[in-house]
Amino acid sequence: MNNKSKVTTQPSDPGDVVEAWNDAIFFTDSHGKVLQSNGVQLSYLPAISPKGVPFWKILALKTASLKDTLRRFSTLKIHEITCSEGCSFLLRIIPLPSALCPQSGYVVVATDNRPMEALYESYEERLEDNIAGWADSITLFNAFFDTALDATFLIDDDGIVIAANKTAQIQHAQSEKNLTGEDFKRLLGKRFHATIRNAMHTLKTNGVWAENVVAIDRKGEGFPAGATLRKITVTDYSLYQLILHDLTEHVELKENLQDQKAEVKEKEIALRQVIKSVEEERNEMREQLTSQVKKQMFPALERITTSDTQEVREGYKTIIKDQLVDLGRDSSGEFDSELLRLSPREMEVCQLIQLGRSGKEIAQLLNISFETMQTHRKNIRKKLGLRGRKAALFTYLRQKPSLS
Repeated sequence: MNNKSKVTTQPSDPGDVVEAWNDAIFFTDSHGKVLQSNGVQLSYLPAISPKGVPFWKILALKTASLKDTLRRFSTLKIHEITCSEGCSFLLRIIPLPSALCPQSGYVVVATDNRPMEALYESYEERLEDNIAGWADSITLFNAFFDTALDATFLIDDDGIVIAANKTAQIQHAQSEKNLTGEDFKRLLGKRFHATIRNAMHTLKTNGVWAENVVAIDRKGEGFPAGATLRKITVTDYSLYQLILHDLTEHVELKENLQDQKAEVKEKEIALRQVIKSVEEERNEMREQLTSQVKKQMFPALERITTSDTQEVREGYKTIIKDQLVDLGRDSSGEFDSELLRLSPREMEVCQLIQLGRSGKEIAQLLNISFETMQTHRKNIRKKLGLRGRKAALFTYLRQKPSLS
């Protein structure tokens, strides 16, 4: 029942009381006949002019007299009256004391239930929608929770596991035992217990803490894991989501990569030693050739320049040719006359090509750019007479004696 703000302490007229209400209100005499009303009529009740008519007839109470009506519907109580059309209203019969109204009588209030029913239906629909939405949220949460690839736990303020997904059960549960009710400390190495507990105390709502830890598997053995802790505040308490991501494969892969890098580094050192040895041998051979040229060529050249006859000069020319051929065949055929036309750097490139090194590896080992290495390759092919031919430089050099 909706009340107006108007209040009277000592009404001089029954109308003052009637106007204080917004419902269908009837002021009656001591016999129950209506003296005055507020003019509000319930649409599903008979359309009767109320003045002088007993209120039980106006309200279709199906009673025969005031005595019968008061016996069935006692005063100062609320009664729900159901009508034939399925509608209902609330009935209140309030006797007026002689101090308030000398001629005595009653105030009868009929409150239409339809607005209340509509409001109830509205709240009922909203409640059903909220329940359905909540159920959908729970279903969606369970779907994500159970299908998560990482071990995921919900932990309360006391550090007790209240939920664990399937991955967590497989990874951490001993035998068929459920992890629910377990202390979170069983999931981690001892030195991380205080760390996690401190994070739980310092995290703010929706805050995230992450660190690499040692987790304990179902066999009680430790393994590397990435731990992520989130704080979730629900009404007047907090929950914590703990995710343990297994890093075993990541650590093994990292160790394998380190081993491979160490192996490659060892090979590079060995190769550099080989190149250094080849360089030393090449320098030694160059010194030997220079010495032989000085000893064998220079005297002949000097005599050619000082000789006055053509025959003598031709003779010395032949001697020089023979000596050059002998120099080309020196050191058990280690040098080839064609290869002697190459520069020292080109000779180094040929040595590495003969060993089966790729272009990128040669550039890295000689500390030159890949483009510079390609230029050396092009010049080598030209000096060896391979330019314009389909013969591969590697195949050509493999047919030659070892250059290293």
